[in-house]
Amino acid sequence: MTDAPVHTPLDTGPPAAHASISLETARALVDSQAPQFVDQELGDRFDGWDMAMFRLGGALAIRLPRVEAAVASLAREIRCTTELAHDWTFAYPHVVARGEPGEGYPWPWAVVTWVPGDTADARPLSASAGRDLGLAIAQIHAPAPADAWHNPEQSLPFAERTAETRWALNEVLERGGPDGARVDAAAAHALWEAGLAADEPRDQVWSHADLHGSNVLGDRGAFAGIIDWGKMAACDRAVDLAFLFTAMPAAGVDAAIATYREATGVDDAGLEARVRAIALQKCLLWATLDRPLNLEMAWRGLRELGVTAES
Repeated sequence: MTDAPVHTPLDTGPPAAHASISLETARALVDSQAPQFVDQELGDRFDGWDMAMFRLGGALAIRLPRVEAAVASLAREIRCTTELAHDWTFAYPHVVARGEPGEGYPWPWAVVTWVPGDTADARPLSASAGRDLGLAIAQIHAPAPADAWHNPEQSLPFAERTAETRWALNEVLERGGPDGARVDAAAAHALWEAGLAADEPRDQVWSHADLHGSNVLGDRGAFAGIIDWGKMAACDRAVDLAFLFTAMPAAGVDAAIATYREATGVDDAGLEARVRAIALQKCLLWATLDRPLNLEMAWRGLRELGVTAES
């Protein structure tokens, strides 16, 4: 890699949620627009980057865009999980009702099934979960049509990731990591160059495109489901598989790729090299942030990729 270009730092946290979002508003929306759930108790609120959620009884949740930019994400996940999920055998949120603006809340919203489990950002999956995750990703990766959504971060030709990767590597080399962790610059360069030299993908497939540990669920180390489908888009097959380095040991990622190849029969000689390089890019970028769980996932992935050196 050559010298890094000027780069605008990434945001360090989610935008503020619309002020109308509250337990009281959620209750009023359900009671007025989804009266079949009027007897279901509202529970805890959970905020992601795009969505706010409230538990609804024991088996459901209300999903509300936090900001206007997330309205399209909700529409996308509703459409994708409705139209593409017919053969999926793993757990994911099913849309059971849709709502309209009201009660002071300005955007569409939805009621979805609640998928139980622990997010793998804080509680990584075991390596033995790799086979089930590889099969799930194989089911997600249907051929993408020419007009499929483009994800500005993930639907990129591989070489277009290089400038951002150079910038992030330089930042992380300067900052270091927790408990004296450091990135081995030579190992990182070699891994990236291997990705650049690998065969390009022959096609793009429908991808979750945000399959990091915060969106992968586990149950005592086993794979339990996938959530948050609002970034779904046409991507290189390597993208979803690369995210797994943030959620499980490298042996689990290897098992996932092997199962994926078996399930899809894909002929892609460069897949493993691109997976590892894209994983490096994502982990380096997250290692520049000030969000604890992103940092934890970043350095976990960097260690599993074999590009760290403890000082």
